[in-house]
Amino acid sequence: MVKPADNVVPLHPAPPEADKRSLEKRWSKEVLEPGFTFVPSVILRAQARLHIDAVELTVLLHLIDHWWDDDTMPFPSKKRLAERLGVSDKTIQRAMKRLEEEGLIRREARSHSSGGQASNRYDLSPLVEKLKPIAADMTKAREEAAATRRAASRPGLKQRRKDEKAS
Repeated sequence: MVKPADNVVPLHPAPPEADKRSLEKRWSKEVLEPGFTFVPSVILRAQARLHIDAVELTVLLHLIDHWWDDDTMPFPSKKRLAERLGVSDKTIQRAMKRLEEEGLIRREARSHSSGGQASNRYDLSPLVEKLKPIAADMTKAREEAAATRRAASRPGLKQRRKDEKAS
């Protein structure tokens, strides 16, 4: 007998046990049980650099929530996204168009085996590529800030090192 949950695609691979305990401590087992989505912080922190508004960011996060397998890009219907977000189908269409114009996604038409149109597939690889230089900038800024904090907490260290080299 097939149980209803047997055909459900898992939303995430099981994290290493230590990571899972940390997540459970933060969120609780009950909250994590239905699944969770990994979202790099750079997406949230770079929203302005990506030129997307709150609705477009939310649509993007929902696309990411549907990206279950590395090799299979997500393909939720606009209707499903509209229902989840409590907005109209037209709002989703506009958001998708803007995400595509910003070069963050690529829409790819899909068809049913019978020939009818299926929901689009959304290629998120352009987003990944756009995020790489932004992430590099953020990493560099973090490292520079750390170096500045270290230098501020140890005044005179640079001068002593210069004096030692000169001797």
